[in-house]
Amino acid sequence: MNTLIEFKNILVVGVGLIGGSIIRSLKDTNFSGKVYGIDNNKEAITLAHSHGFIENKTENIPSDLDGLLVIFSVPVLSIEDAINKIEGIIESEDVLYTDTLSVKSSILSALRNLDQNILNRFVLSHPIAGSEKSGFEASASDLFKNRLTIICPHEGNSKADLNKIEGFWNSLGSYTKKLSANDHDELFAKTSHMPHVISYALMDSLFQDLNEKTFLYSGGSLESYTRIASSDPQMWKDIMVANDKSILSSIASFKDSLDKLSKLIEENNSDGLIDFFSFVKQARDKSISIEDN
Repeated sequence: MNTLIEFKNILVVGVGLIGGSIIRSLKDTNFSGKVYGIDNNKEAITLAHSHGFIENKTENIPSDLDGLLVIFSVPVLSIEDAINKIEGIIESEDVLYTDTLSVKSSILSALRNLDQNILNRFVLSHPIAGSEKSGFEASASDLFKNRLTIICPHEGNSKADLNKIEGFWNSLGSYTKKLSANDHDELFAKTSHMPHVISYALMDSLFQDLNEKTFLYSGGSLESYTRIASSDPQMWKDIMVANDKSILSSIASFKDSLDKLSKLIEENNSDGLIDFFSFVKQARDKSISIEDN
């Protein structure tokens, strides 16, 4: 067994893009334990089993799995139902839980409504990896390699459990950093959720004006910039609802920047526009160089 994966069994709940990539990655690590997967899409289970990624052909899995890691990769607002479903299946008490979801405070609130043991043994995590594509067919074994995973410790977590989850993600090629749930949600509202808001809003505006001509005369930059507007609507609806306050705050800040730029254009303020663009360029270039180092 890979020394970084301290589990005998792993159950992935939701084998779409992220969950599917986890089970593919586990095969590459030569994990010697058993991997199971469940999903509302029965075809995804059949496909994953046919390729030898999971043990089960159907959603019927053993109830007595010990040394078990359960990974939830479901829409944010489905997490409580998913946990309750697993609790109705798994009888073993030797279980550690984690997730892959991009909003944490709402999950933590849901966990506090459940059994204390589940709260204590649930380590919140978020791999910063993905695609505008969805489903098991879009999954990839190298999705997490050299990518960041955020761990969000809470008051019930033990150091041993945190280390196990960090080790798990390390074994898939990811490196980890820690943030509180609140800090995570505020940060990703700005750096992940807002780009999706902007991309969706831009495409909505373009289609209202141009309809099917939107991409007819555009260069590659528009297609690249709006790529994420092709993301899974269900997933992003859940994210917007679950992280609404932080996202609305980010939208307000973005509107301020748009208003500033609009005023400069309206006033034909060439010097102001140069200053605006120069400041933004320098700030971005400096930030990227820090990340590269």
